[in-house]
Amino acid sequence: MSFSLSNISTREKVFLLTGGALATLILLYVFLLDPIQERTQQLSRLIPQKEEELGAFSRLQEEYFFISDQMKQIEARLPQQGQFSPLSYLEGIAKQSDVRGNIAYIRSVPTIVRAPYMEIPVEVKLEAVTLDRAIFFLDAIERSNYFLRIKRLNIRTLSSDAKKLDVVFVVASYEKI
Repeated sequence: MSFSLSNISTREKVFLLTGGALATLILLYVFLLDPIQERTQQLSRLIPQKEEELGAFSRLQEEYFFISDQMKQIEARLPQQGQFSPLSYLEGIAKQSDVRGNIAYIRSVPTIVRAPYMEIPVEVKLEAVTLDRAIFFLDAIERSNYFLRIKRLNIRTLSSDAKKLDVVFVVASYEKI
C-alpha cells in the first residue's frame, strides 16, 4: 500500500495542510518566538541593574581619579630618602612656636617600611605648656610643606596648675624609598 497525495480527497488535503501549518506555527513559537520573548524579558529586567552597576562604576572611576590626584599631591610633598630630618624639623618648629623650653624629649621610634614608602615616626613630649602654645605647635606641624601626620595625641592637665598641660604625641613623616 503506497501513500500518495493524489489518492486522498481535497478535504483531507486541506486538513493535512492545516495541521502541518499549525504544527509548524507551534514549533516556531516553542523553539523560536518564546525563547526570544523570554530572553527579551530577562534582559529588560537586567537593564536597571546594569544601569545601577554602570553608575557605581562611574562613581568608583571618579573616586579613583580623585584619590590618584591626591596621591600625586602627597607624593610631591614627600622628600627622597635621607633628604629630611624630622627631629631637627620639629625642633625648628618648636623654636618658632615658643615651646622649645617645654620639650621633655623628641625621640625616634622604629621606622616602618612599606614599599615604596618609609614611615619615620617621632615621639614628642611637651611639659607644662599652655593650651594655646600646644595648639600653635601642633597646627604648625600639620601645615608643614612636608607630609607630616600626627598619629597619636595624649593631653593631660597638670594637677599643680590646671592651665598647664603635658602633651605627648607621635608625628609620622614619610619618605620615598
